[in-house]
Amino acid sequence: MTDLELLEKYEPVLRFAKSERFFPMAVEPYLEQCSIFPSGPQGVMESFAHFNEPLATRIGRLQSEQHYLRFVNKPLNDFDAWVWWGALSVIGIAGGWFLAGSTGVEIVIAVSLIAALTIFMLASPIRLRFVPAAAAALFFIVLEIVPIWFFLGPSKYISIAVEYLILLPIYLIGLLYLSVRTMKFILDHVLPEGPGLVMDMLSQATEKIARESYFQYAEILKKEPEPLYYGRVLHEVDKQKDNWTILQYHFFYAFNDWRLAANGMNHHEGDWEMIAVYLKNDSPYAVLFSQHGAGNIEKWETVIKAIDKQGNSTTHPVVYVALGSHANYSKPEVIRSPSMYKPGRLQRLLFWTDGLIHYLFLLVNPNQKARQIALKEMQAQRTNFLAEDAFVYMRDEADHYVVSLPMEIASGDGYRVGFQGENLKERVLKSSSYIKRVMSDRKTSRPPVKIWRRVVLNPEPDWVQYKGLWGVKSLLDDESGPPGPKWDRPRKDQVGAQERIRWGKPLDWLAQLEKFTH
Repeated sequence: MTDLELLEKYEPVLRFAKSERFFPMAVEPYLEQCSIFPSGPQGVMESFAHFNEPLATRIGRLQSEQHYLRFVNKPLNDFDAWVWWGALSVIGIAGGWFLAGSTGVEIVIAVSLIAALTIFMLASPIRLRFVPAAAAALFFIVLEIVPIWFFLGPSKYISIAVEYLILLPIYLIGLLYLSVRTMKFILDHVLPEGPGLVMDMLSQATEKIARESYFQYAEILKKEPEPLYYGRVLHEVDKQKDNWTILQYHFFYAFNDWRLAANGMNHHEGDWEMIAVYLKNDSPYAVLFSQHGAGNIEKWETVIKAIDKQGNSTTHPVVYVALGSHANYSKPEVIRSPSMYKPGRLQRLLFWTDGLIHYLFLLVNPNQKARQIALKEMQAQRTNFLAEDAFVYMRDEADHYVVSLPMEIASGDGYRVGFQGENLKERVLKSSSYIKRVMSDRKTSRPPVKIWRRVVLNPEPDWVQYKGLWGVKSLLDDESGPPGPKWDRPRKDQVGAQERIRWGKPLDWLAQLEKFTH
């Protein structure tokens, strides 16, 4: 059989969640809308090389990994807006000093700060939700504190007896009620947005960029309606002289909107995922799934396979793609945990802090049922509150989870691409049971075609050699775009990019995952 025939025989069926917005696509239309930027001195030096070549060709000729692509290039989007704000503020201060001295400078600084707050809020919808809610909470806190000054000194019009025997108890009762209501408001409307807001501020792939990326991808779909995978066939021989054939299926997505779609850990432009079917001595042995830079393995006997029209099992594994993150799973499942994504240390700390604050509120809550819940939690945890999952399963008096944790929703109840048979016999979950309806029913643009377009990476196109990032670079690595399918993200102690183990040493990757599962 030819490489293409082998890839077709075992090509996967991908099942997505209902509200998924991004699907496997060709890299060329993505690159047509990208700009490339240097991220280090070597990148700056290389930026002037091959300047007039198309980006799809040019990026493969760059030797350094110190580059990144940017998919959304509209003016005044977040980072660009701050550059303009800084430049105009400096010019305004100089002009203010020249025209009106210190008074002019003060006016310009005031206008500049108002502009900064406006830019900050407009840079992403989550900030428009958070800032007004935080301002309202602050107003009520001030309202609670201000009357204290009334009781600190004597009043000309009210006697001490009236002040302390009548007004003070009324104030204390009102203070208790208002404090509880304010804290409840903060827990319901401010704290849940906190982790997302912090990550949004550290990321160049904000919630606004996620929405803009969707609109750009929807336009690409009108011209490129076919979902696509990049196939690769490798032949290896192990120490036991067994012959292995590895069929790799690489998928490229324009954006990872995990945080927006399912309260996930991150956002970033560009997303590379893959699955691999391993044949041992020409017989199917296992399927390997990429998941957040790592992977998982499922032996062929237990893999869910597509069913043909006659009711027979085929050689097409069914893969469940997680909402937003595009991690691949062998069966439909929903994971609610902060520890599923190991690189996100800051994100996990934010979720734990959120849980601790919610717990303390339950502990001091005047509602007896809430306090009992907190006390039982204390007995169950036995003061082990420093554990990452200490508050994961804690519920409030209304039996709702108190912490809004990231979710991995590989439900399979949406778009399906690949072999078309008895599709209704494949297991799925209902994603709307796990996320808010406003997200499960959000607008999507799906490819009108449900059959794969296949591209074999033999010979390798120029873009495969690109060592830089396929999305904008952020302050945190896990908020930056990923490297391509061939290259790994450089570690701090490494010089230059190294080949991914799953690309260059597929049997070593298999051995790693088998060891991990045992």
